[in-house]
Formats: sequence, C-alpha cells, structure tokens
Amino acid sequence: MAKKKQSQDKETSPYHHGDLRPALIAAARTLLQNQGTEALSLRSIASAIGVTHMAPYAHFKGKQELLQAVAASGYDELADNMVVAQKENQKARGRSLAYHYGVEYIRFAMKHPNLYRLMLNQIDLDKKSTQEAANKEIRMSSERPFRLLYVAFAGERVSKELAHAKALGAWAIVHGIASLAIDGHLVLPEGMDVYQLFKVTVGSSVDLS
Repeated sequence: MAKKKQSQDKETSPYHHGDLRPALIAAARTLLQNQGTEALSLRSIASAIGVTHMAPYAHFKGKQELLQAVAASGYDELADNMVVAQKENQKARGRSLAYHYGVEYIRFAMKHPNLYRLMLNQIDLDKKSTQEAANKEIRMSSERPFRLLYVAFAGERVSKELAHAKALGAWAIVHGIASLAIDGHLVLPEGMDVYQLFKVTVGSSVDLS
C-alpha cells in the first residue's frame, strides 16, 4: 500500500527531481515575502507547490538548510543585479561604480525586506556551522556582492587593504540606510526618497556625472 502511495505521488507531482529544489526555494521566498519567516517550514512550502510533505527532505535536512538556501538565492540575485548595473554604467569606475552598486543594494532591500533580513541572519561569521555543504553555499553566495564592491575600489589602484576597507565602509553605509528604511526608522526631508538620501550621503566623494 505504501509503495502504491509513493507511486501515485511520483505520477501526480509536476516536478522532476532536478526541478524540485528551485521550486521549493521560490515557494519559500513567496511565503517569506507575504507572511514572514515564521510561515516558513518544509511542510508549508511542500503544500504551496503541491508535493508531499516529505518531498523537501530530499533536498533539505531541515528548516535551517532551507533558510540558508533561500538566503543564498537572495545574495545571488543581489549580485546579479549589481552586475547588470555595472553593464548599464560601463564608464563608471571605482567609487562611481560602487555608488551604482549601492543603489542596487538599497533597491533590493526595499523590494525584499523580509528576504533581506533573513539573508543577514544566515551569515555564520564564526564559521561554526556543522552543516558544511549548506554553510558553503551561503558563504559563497554572500561573498559575491562584497567581492564586486572590493573589485570596484581595487580599480582605483590602491592597496588590497585599503580597497577592502573602502568596500567595508561602502557596505556599512548602504546597509545602514537600507536597514533603517525597511524598518521605518528614517524620517526623510519632504520631497526626498531613500535613493536621494544615499546620493546626498556619498555625493561629495563620488563623481556622479
């Protein structure tokens, strides 16, 4: 009877094995956006895409691995958006390029506030996670946006240490603005939006022409 039930599940599931993981991540992101982190569980995303509640366990050992995969997808999307900005502003170099990256960073956080919060909460700075494969995925994905910032400042022909410090400073600025904005803690002057605030903040040190 159990074998018959499994056979029926395989026949009725619209997902092949290779398609299921991205579908689960997409469903998780939709739930996250609409209902917050509390709504995320392997059972809830399985229900959302119409597969058995055991199906997600073929890809995630538990909720933590799911959260890390969702966060990794966010970092990858952010990095991809930054690459697009680079292609759209091919003459931008150094701090000017970092500015365009910063705009994309803030735009991403404003569009996906719950995902953005989750992304930051999934970084294991102490590298203490015992889930090596999942931890490697989130670590590699999370490093992509910062690496782009670093390369932009390295293009100013400064030392590696200074380029790294400038990238950290730029990240701190956009993270601060983005976090304050999505949590409703920014009271902006009349007629100014968050992007104009960012431009004013860095305008004295960046050639935006």
